[in-house]
Amino acid sequence: MAPFDLEKLDRLMAEAGLDLVLATSRHNVRYLTGGYFLPTFKRLEAIGLSQYMPVVGIPRGRPDQAFYVGVSVPDVDEVQALEVFGPMWVENRHWVHELRGRVAGVVAEAAAGVVRKLGLAGARIGIERPFLPVEAFDVLRRELPEAAFADATDLLARLRAVKTAREVDLLRQVHERAAEAIHATLKAARPGETSRQVEVRLELEMTNRGIHRIFTFAGIGPSYNRFPSDRTWDPGRIINVDTVAELEGYLSDLSRMASMGEPPVLALELFEGCLQVQRRVRDAIGPGVACREVHRLGWEAIRANRWGELGNFIAHGLGLVSNELPVFNAEADGQLEPGMVISIEAEYRHPEVGHVKLEDTVVVTPTGCEGLGDFGREWCTVAL
Repeated sequence: MAPFDLEKLDRLMAEAGLDLVLATSRHNVRYLTGGYFLPTFKRLEAIGLSQYMPVVGIPRGRPDQAFYVGVSVPDVDEVQALEVFGPMWVENRHWVHELRGRVAGVVAEAAAGVVRKLGLAGARIGIERPFLPVEAFDVLRRELPEAAFADATDLLARLRAVKTAREVDLLRQVHERAAEAIHATLKAARPGETSRQVEVRLELEMTNRGIHRIFTFAGIGPSYNRFPSDRTWDPGRIINVDTVAELEGYLSDLSRMASMGEPPVLALELFEGCLQVQRRVRDAIGPGVACREVHRLGWEAIRANRWGELGNFIAHGLGLVSNELPVFNAEADGQLEPGMVISIEAEYRHPEVGHVKLEDTVVVTPTGCEGLGDFGREWCTVAL
């Protein structure tokens, strides 16, 4: 059984007029295989003068002919990797056993050979233009001169937009662990620490919880610059920790606030404004709600605060990719569905205190939404 909605994929391919989809990005290969990606390249891309690039191919209406093309050479042996990190629902697997050229081009040549054997040499083929190396695309066009190529990036994003129960569980885990790591990091702080030291401790806290830190903003007020630096966190100053972590490819996106000692009254007022925005938006989220309406309500709540001109609201989809579907803006034409995961950002930047921000993540449920990683949302006051 495929780990995603095959009927939805067939429907999206039919709408786009595609006979075959070739996925080559790390996130879509992982999604279409049900979680597998060669661990050697989990966070590494380059190999020699090329890049590691497996291919997952799925013909429309013929899931039994789906195929995977990977590499099986010393040190990059996917046959062995699958014994440990498999299984994979795709049974039609092909391996490049000799890297006589650049990896991406060699794999693309092998994939073209499989396409010809399937009788799809003249098909209309969907590719991931932003994630397909030029050398690989050149090989595909050379080996499949009768084929027509179209961009399937949006199609695959639409396929991933509604998460499965397994995906929601992974997203819940990574958010819960990230929230705990942020809270522990803030509570352990001491006066005079730099934001770079906060970042280092957060990475350790995340590692101890089995997740990987992708990046961290740690801005100490009143500066708006949130890149970790040698700026010290002194009594009376606030800090905004905004960080992304990863578990089995799935991302968390959370932002939390703290102060060294008692926070400025103005900072708490701005933070209360962030909480109000979050409440307003989260109360409105549910199946069938227009994405543009979420955007409108968020900005309406931001501007309702007396510091509205200093505020900002952002909502975006989250999963294997940050800022994936659904999209939220004044022109967005999508609607929310159960299983969609949304990051909600509410923030104010005030010259006297700095950057005050609260970012939460929710999953749309049949009756509304559920917070993922809500632990530690309240203002954290570090004892002096």
